Amino acid sequence: MNIRFDVSALAQPAYQGLYAVSETLAASSLGGGFKHLVDLRVSQINTCLFCQNLHSDWGRRDGVSQERLDAVAGWADSALFTAAEKAAFAWAEALTRHQEERVPALLADLRSHFSEQQVAELTMIVAVINAWNRVGIAAYDHG
Repeated sequence: MNIRFDVSALAQPAYQGLYAVSETLAASSLGGGFKHLVDLRVSQINTCLFCQNLHSDWGRRDGVSQERLDAVAGWADSALFTAAEKAAFAWAEALTRHQEERVPALLADLRSHFSEQQVAELTMIVAVINAWNRVGIAAYDHG
């Protein structure tokens, strides 16, 4: 993997701000392992290989099994994920794919598993990993 340009140096204040938001979300009530699963799924959708590798590595570091990491792409058909995790993956996919028509039903499902604070934290996790994916796609040549 080659770097095309160093976003962290060239846009340092913005990069540091995004990193600070990421650090805040890592300490959310949802837990680090859960965050890495969501980050991995969004990164798969966005085809950001840098972020997929990063969140797989960080997930393993934070205790997520390789089996669960490998199953993220097929989460809907997997028995390895809870109903709450599946609701979160559906939410992440709808937000990432701009499927606004799905939001009301998905939000109702999320609320049956998560507090309002956790729904807000999950929403921010999805927003931030989408931003990081765009940085990774722009800055790194995977070829």
